[in-house]
Amino acid sequence: MVTTNSALHNSIRLVQIDEALQLLQTAQRIAFIDVRDRKAYVDEHPIFAVNAPIDSIESQIDQLFSDETGIALIIGDNPTLTRWAAEVIADATYLIPQVIEGGFHVWKNQSLPIWGGEYTPSKAFGEWVETTGNIQNIKPEDAINSPPHYQFDVRPFAEFQKFSLPNSIHCPTGRLGALSISDSSIYLHCAGRTRGIIAAQTLADQDFDASIYCITGGTQGWELAGGARSFNNQHSADDFFSEDTMTVHANHLIRKFNLPIATHEHETGWGKSGTPFRLITVSEDITPLHAISPTTLIQSTDQYLGTHNIPIVVQGPNQLDSTVSVLWLRRMGWDAWLRDRFRQEPGMSEQTSTANIGWNDAWLNADRIIDLRSSKAFKASRLNGSDWLPRSRFHTIAKTDRCIFVCDHSQINHTQKLVNELNLPQPTCVSWAAIPEELIDTSAISFQTHPSDQALFFPDRHQGNLEHAKGYLDWEHSLLPTLKDHGDIPWIPINEPLDQPKSHLTTFYQKVHL
Repeated sequence: MVTTNSALHNSIRLVQIDEALQLLQTAQRIAFIDVRDRKAYVDEHPIFAVNAPIDSIESQIDQLFSDETGIALIIGDNPTLTRWAAEVIADATYLIPQVIEGGFHVWKNQSLPIWGGEYTPSKAFGEWVETTGNIQNIKPEDAINSPPHYQFDVRPFAEFQKFSLPNSIHCPTGRLGALSISDSSIYLHCAGRTRGIIAAQTLADQDFDASIYCITGGTQGWELAGGARSFNNQHSADDFFSEDTMTVHANHLIRKFNLPIATHEHETGWGKSGTPFRLITVSEDITPLHAISPTTLIQSTDQYLGTHNIPIVVQGPNQLDSTVSVLWLRRMGWDAWLRDRFRQEPGMSEQTSTANIGWNDAWLNADRIIDLRSSKAFKASRLNGSDWLPRSRFHTIAKTDRCIFVCDHSQINHTQKLVNELNLPQPTCVSWAAIPEELIDTSAISFQTHPSDQALFFPDRHQGNLEHAKGYLDWEHSLLPTLKDHGDIPWIPINEPLDQPKSHLTTFYQKVHL
């Protein structure tokens, strides 16, 4: 049953919970979007919903959705803010919003599937890989007492540099097949479980000539076993890489798993038939601009891929990076294709707002200066005299306050619409890029309460808090049982033939009933 609301954008519908569930069970192009703040989402959210919180919705939908068409099934907790978020999505994407009436409250009361955490789909999938793949684990205490020939940290370099394990060498997952070593013992690890598991299976997929083990629990398991970490690490595997080995292993994966190749003719055909596809550029190197590390993409697909049941075309300057990405995305249920050659897409130029040049007069007379940017950006630097207040807290603004809003450029127009929706006094909006340097405060600050745009999920697990580390690892072990409790595991076993992928969102919800 569909209801209507005259206040909604013309292209936005309100749907009852039963219709929403039916929609999730179809193979339509669909994005399931939770627009609540990041903290609420991480506490608990519908299984396989992606987060585009109202406080940073512009940047998040830009990252999650390109020019894809389909249905945006939206769930929130505040009807006014959810309606506004739906209008932002309608305005900034090609998706057609449908809002679940009653929001998350109704979803939870109907005992529909929920779980919590960050990057949870990829984490659950990692557990499935360990259960059904060719993974050999080694306990951290055994790894401490029996060092291998080579020990690789498979996370991106910035994470490896902050902390790792003694004697670890940096080699991200996308490049493991480029290692020109053989007949050796190799230990692999990340900070926890998922990326180490994926890395071990990646070497197994490439029939790598080595004895391969994944250190259980990564750096967290190492500390729980009484081991010490290392810091400010620099040791890279670059000296072990071979271009020839890289090419051989990329071609081996393409043949072994019959990975599809997207040619220019394929892309043209999709365009003519009205079939949208998503183009993702991957690279384990810093370049090219806007590329995603394959290691990061596989670890957190819910941060980059939001629309299901569409082709995903993967490209990059390094064929092995791209090939590994396609293999893992297909295993997760994405219809991923390897682009036949790398074509650099034109970059988007950064926009700088020069609107409201006279804002500094308003600054002198303002009752409040409110910064809407992320709490991390505000903590780093801010306009003198300003306070941080996310849009989800706009109801606390007094009707008599004369406000200045400091925004990222992309936030200005949508914030103005929200102000009108809430009947707040008309503010002066200024882009952060337009603020003179001499008015910027960079002194150290702290928040009275934890910011709602940051997750609070075993936050000290990487700061030596062993209770948090154990809680986090226990949470990862709980994910597959949670899926089984509500429906079923939506992925085929890793060692089964890789046929036409089916969306894990659709596959899971076909087993869910009111």
